[in-house]
Amino acid sequence: SNADGSYTRHAYSKEFFQAVDVIKGFMQELGMEITTDAAGNVLGVLPGNKPELKHIIMGSHLDTVEKGGLYDGAYGVTGALAALFALKEKNIKLDHTVEVYGFNGEEDALGGTFGSRAVTGLIARDNKLLNEGIQAYGHTVEEILACKRELKDAKCYLELHIEQGERLDEKKINIGVVSGIVGIVRYKVVAHGTSNHAGSTQMFRRKDALVGMSKLIVKGNELCKKIDPDMVFTVGTITCAPGAKNVIPGRVECCFEMRHLEKVKTDALIEAIKAAAPEIPDCDFTFEPEMYAPGVLCDPKIMDTLQTVAKTNNLSYVVMPSGAGHDAESMAHHIPIGMIFVPSKDGFSHCKEEWTADSDLQNGVKIMSGALELLDK
Repeated sequence: SNADGSYTRHAYSKEFFQAVDVIKGFMQELGMEITTDAAGNVLGVLPGNKPELKHIIMGSHLDTVEKGGLYDGAYGVTGALAALFALKEKNIKLDHTVEVYGFNGEEDALGGTFGSRAVTGLIARDNKLLNEGIQAYGHTVEEILACKRELKDAKCYLELHIEQGERLDEKKINIGVVSGIVGIVRYKVVAHGTSNHAGSTQMFRRKDALVGMSKLIVKGNELCKKIDPDMVFTVGTITCAPGAKNVIPGRVECCFEMRHLEKVKTDALIEAIKAAAPEIPDCDFTFEPEMYAPGVLCDPKIMDTLQTVAKTNNLSYVVMPSGAGHDAESMAHHIPIGMIFVPSKDGFSHCKEEWTADSDLQNGVKIMSGALELLDK
């Protein structure tokens, strides 16, 4: 932990592997077979009574953002293990073999969800980030590609996570049953104006790219709220050229990011923004697609199972999408997934203020252990 109360465990760092060692200790207590791979992932396998049955996989990530919180990622790994301890205390041994992953690099390292993408074969050999970055961690591209498994022996994947938003905490709801993980669309948007002297160019003569971009950002914000309140629109980067205090900006570049479970909604937003752009007189705009990560849906049967367990435990719940990305997204390309959210106090995450009450953490474990029992049948 850091002096200010935050936590930092970057991918492949000393602190990350210290966390892996702690997780290995819990896995050993459970009698799990433990392996690690070149992607930095740790895997514990608890054999079931019927080895011919497909495996139930659980997990999340052990890395954090710089100065992140206590729970993001790590709760999903320790919570999965806690669910197995809960079954052990009740002398329940499942027929299905159960696996628990502690993934590496879910945050920004090597493109995000690095460990789970390595396991699911979603990293291409010609991936620029991989080729340029993996040697710094003491590995080769070939070693990372070799981490792939077919997952033909897997039944499903479950992930327990803090919500990282305010909905559950604000409405005092115990559990979020995740319906899917939203898609992410990013566009490079450039405002083209005219650079000129800031002191001698009269206001009515200016073609100020920064003023124009500011108006477009405000318009995008308004349109997003109008099209769908569950969609989000973010402009988190901006570059201004020539970048001098006494020169009118002639070129401004931003990244417009939109997130929603349905691509039709993000398509509608970017088209509405494009339609509004010509009405802004300060400059001209160009739009270039930068990234599209499609949304994934959680399995309806697993969602029903999670709701059943919530009802059995007299816990309130709501079905909701995840606005953040998770390792479950990688797994969804191959097997059915389910996700459980527990409240984040005041909606804080990725910061030292990230907090979830012990009772809420325990509720998540109840849902996970109960789901394991039902899915085992």
